[in-house]
Amino acid sequence: MQIMNKSTCLTSTTVRFAVRGSALSAAKIDQSMPVVMKLLLLVSVLLMVVTASPGSGIRVHRIDKLGEHSETSPRFDHTEARAEATRVFPELAAQQGWNFTQSSNSDIFTDEGLAEIDVIIFDNNTGILFDAAEQQAFETWVNRGGGVVGIHGVTHAHKGVDEANQAEWPFWYGLWGVLHQSGPQDGPNGRRGYPDWIVMQPPAEEWSDEMPRRWRFEKVEWYFWNYHESFGDKHVIAMGEVQANQPGLPVPYPVTWCSRYEGGRVWYTNMGHYAENYRQREFIQHLVDGVNWAARGRGE
Repeated sequence: MQIMNKSTCLTSTTVRFAVRGSALSAAKIDQSMPVVMKLLLLVSVLLMVVTASPGSGIRVHRIDKLGEHSETSPRFDHTEARAEATRVFPELAAQQGWNFTQSSNSDIFTDEGLAEIDVIIFDNNTGILFDAAEQQAFETWVNRGGGVVGIHGVTHAHKGVDEANQAEWPFWYGLWGVLHQSGPQDGPNGRRGYPDWIVMQPPAEEWSDEMPRRWRFEKVEWYFWNYHESFGDKHVIAMGEVQANQPGLPVPYPVTWCSRYEGGRVWYTNMGHYAENYRQREFIQHLVDGVNWAARGRGE
């Protein structure tokens, strides 16, 4: 499998520089001010820059919906992981300054509802999520610059792919670049639930300063995929060192990637099967970076 590492993803570091630049450029210092006053003004501006989150004001909606079961898109619950994510994301939003909502239905998937959102987080959603009208509203929103973040099991949703690799919902397949084909095989430590090492991919600007170059993800489940033709255009952010525990997986094995797709921005990670994942610092920072990057599409 050939991976094209195209430098298409802007970064949270870039966002921080942009915030700093705008804050400093907005500060107009009257040359007639006393030196002490000038220093106090500069200190106050710098404090604003240090404390400002790159995600401040982003309108983020997390959809916790489980879709209808179908023969081609079975419904899997991921109950514990979704419950923990439901608890954790509001805390993250408060820390990051996001304007955050979440729901267990798709009522917001209209032209009017989605117009109020910058980033949608799909979190372990499975089954048939949307009817035709909702699908069209979502596609239109992405075309207009919407940001999409996908976590683990969302590639179970609308995953019907025939023998010719044609999907029941082509836009959805191209959005992620993959759809779930099968779960993991038996390995030396079982099928899932063991730790693996994650290696962030160069250049370092594709992930924030808070992320280590290589880190141990404490509890994993990896998928075998159906691959869309667009997958070669995805920019790989992180690889998994998976072969020791899952020797049947392809080499290399991307676990997180991003792209610009049909006018919007898309960030996906195959991590996030377990509730414990949402209590691991590195994974949480990884998600924050994904949301902040996806939000930049509204300004392009």
